[in-house]
Amino acid sequence: MSKSVILDISQFLPYQLVALSTKVSDDFAKVYGQEAGLTQAQWRVLSHVINIDFATAKQICELANMDKSTVSRAIKQLEQKQFLRLNQHPDDKRATVIECTDMGFDLYKQLTPKALEWEQTLLENFSEGEKRTFKALIEKLSKSVEN
Repeated sequence: MSKSVILDISQFLPYQLVALSTKVSDDFAKVYGQEAGLTQAQWRVLSHVINIDFATAKQICELANMDKSTVSRAIKQLEQKQFLRLNQHPDDKRATVIECTDMGFDLYKQLTPKALEWEQTLLENFSEGEKRTFKALIEKLSKSVEN
């Protein structure tokens, strides 16, 4: 078989995106890991709970693109750390609502400026126009793979 018909995985966009995502996630993990002792799953769960009303584990799984067992484990750990609490949904007695505690909210407020500073540093080599274009392209690419 000719090498010209073999896929060069290092130049394949899905591979490049996953590799970049892993590097970015690992680097950002230093912020919430060192500052708060959170895992990636815990950070993502906490972030989504804070940003949506009446959060359920199912919603978090969908929003964060995480499997149920990882989300459940992170919720349990965050509840043990007293950053989250579980309550009965006001309209559906069968559903459990995940809420952020004051302690969890305070932690998130403490991490937010550090997260924004980290993002600013990540993008410091981009002009303002490039940043806008980059974010628009990410959004456009995301829409092209939505189900």
